[in-house]
Amino acid sequence: MASIMSPCKEPGMRPLLNTLMFIGSWLARMSKSVLVITNLYPVPWAPNRASFNRTQFQKLAQYHQLNMVVLVGWLEWWRHRHQAKSSEHVLYCPYFYIPKFARSLVPFFQYLSLLCLLSRIRAFKASAILASWGYPDAVAVSMLNRHLKLPMFVKVHGTDINEHIQYPRRRRLMRKYLGKVQGIFVVSKDLQSQLKAIGIADDKLWLNYNGVDQQLFHPEDNQQANRCIFIGSLIASKGVNELIEAFVQLSQGNPEYHLDVVGEGPLYPQLQQQIIAANMQQQISLHGSIAADKVSQLLAKSSLLILPSYREGVPNVVLEAFACGVPVVATNVGGIPEVVTEQSGILVRKGDAQQLHDAIEKAMHNVWDKQQILAHAGNFNWQRNVDFVRQRMELI
Repeated sequence: MASIMSPCKEPGMRPLLNTLMFIGSWLARMSKSVLVITNLYPVPWAPNRASFNRTQFQKLAQYHQLNMVVLVGWLEWWRHRHQAKSSEHVLYCPYFYIPKFARSLVPFFQYLSLLCLLSRIRAFKASAILASWGYPDAVAVSMLNRHLKLPMFVKVHGTDINEHIQYPRRRRLMRKYLGKVQGIFVVSKDLQSQLKAIGIADDKLWLNYNGVDQQLFHPEDNQQANRCIFIGSLIASKGVNELIEAFVQLSQGNPEYHLDVVGEGPLYPQLQQQIIAANMQQQISLHGSIAADKVSQLLAKSSLLILPSYREGVPNVVLEAFACGVPVVATNVGGIPEVVTEQSGILVRKGDAQQLHDAIEKAMHNVWDKQQILAHAGNFNWQRNVDFVRQRMELI
């Protein structure tokens, strides 16, 4: 044995041996393929959608072969069908649903659509499944897994649980089908508690806060003292009506303040009309949906992020604000109180425009410790997040 091993001690052999060991380790990792199924992923017609999921999956793909099935509602798919071109590693899966009706049936419709792709999904030869969106996606994928019989894991985000859990039929579906999976990654303690309350075993619920892309989100020298920003969907449950009401009131005594509103949604025309009616076109800018690098630039030069949502998990935009050294005014809902400290922001009641106004005014006059906020942001790291996912999914 000594004579066989002795050549490896030669200095000239060490680089070769190290290279071979690295290649062997890399091949072993890449042989474990992960199948991700979700609706929450960028698509050609909405490239800025769910950039946090893209970042996490890109990081995971550094270690393992990753294949995607992107669930797309049939109306959205029909409008963009010429762009929804599947590729070697990405399949688009349109599914039927009835708008605003029978939402407890949506997982079954998704399951039937996934079943139509079963042979192509099997061809991925996955080692494990990660469904990223609790209801309806993960419920449908759990149904599909009766045919695949693979280790299955779920990532839940916020609205996918805390909205649907209020409805008995959807709650029963979640309890039945999420209870079958090997584990569920939750982005907040609040979501962990909600799932435990409906009967999901505690040892299957794994807290794993999202990370921040700190190459993209970082402090800038051009931060402007009077600039606020909102980033999110323009829907009622994001508190955008209260936001505009509070900011219009605030600007009456502080005309130098400016609000950037980043995002798109059905309330865009209504908000536009509100701004014009209040003669606030110079103080409030509606940007629509913009690329992540533009978002990071706007966020970094802001002095305050405002997020008056009615429900959330742990919104990544809050973590991204911290990474830019920007404090936050946000509602005391979901997992937000878990990450917003007294040193990094102010919490308010949801739906209370007056309290929101008072908190914004207080935050704008407060002297925040930027270095303390940046240090807090260091707790939210994508590498740590992905390492935990790999360890729990037994991919290491």
